[in-house]
Amino acid sequence: MIEEVIEQLVSQQSTKNISYVIEHEDEVIQYQENKIYRSASVIKIPLCLAALKKAHEAGRNDLMIVKDKVDGSGVLYSLNDVEVLPVRDVVVLAMIVSDNTASNMLMDYVGFDKLAEWFKEWGINDSALERHFMDMSGDTSKMYNIATAKDMMTALNLVYEENDFLPQEVREDMQKHMRDSQFNDRVGGALNDGGDEDHITVSNKTGTINNLEHDIGVFQSKDKTVKFSVLSSEWNSNLEARHFLNDLGKVLLSYFE
Repeated sequence: MIEEVIEQLVSQQSTKNISYVIEHEDEVIQYQENKIYRSASVIKIPLCLAALKKAHEAGRNDLMIVKDKVDGSGVLYSLNDVEVLPVRDVVVLAMIVSDNTASNMLMDYVGFDKLAEWFKEWGINDSALERHFMDMSGDTSKMYNIATAKDMMTALNLVYEENDFLPQEVREDMQKHMRDSQFNDRVGGALNDGGDEDHITVSNKTGTINNLEHDIGVFQSKDKTVKFSVLSSEWNSNLEARHFLNDLGKVLLSYFE
């Protein structure tokens, strides 16, 4: 029933570029799940997982020099007196306020080659980090970060399901950061400010650029979890896209009735 409602909602939209994977218990609903999009900020989920994994394996919270600031999402670009930050705090900034400077620092900390290696090891096969955020050098039409709904669900499951790749400490850190996200008004807009109606909360990571809106996350109650990975592009406006994501969130909440 829910699958049919989602299909109808998607068919009513102005764009055909909508992809999703939705998981609830043993049910998986998916559509165009392997379609490749510009990733925007949702690729920061596996990026931050990799940074936390490296810090965990090193057994220390390395200090990082704040440099090469870029604008866009985040706060570091506007701060004048912050010169060093621990890795784990850089992850916090990359996740909860989607800070682009922090994210670029994490790319350099882990390394692009190691990121590619771990992505493949984790089953993230068609998504990739190829350049820093807000990097306008070179031919930007041929080299950018990409993601699929299927891969982002794989990343989400690494956060929320026990696995052989990431220790529990890393997973719990990421769960907290996703719960603390300050951009929870897309799919999570179906709740008031991220919850907590009937003890349901949303934890997520969004991605936004012109006429593109993504949202990856979970609705959770005491005894139920609904995971969603939704990527979309070529909207008439971002506002139109957010209305769609709000409506999708309302549909997903029917799992909790």
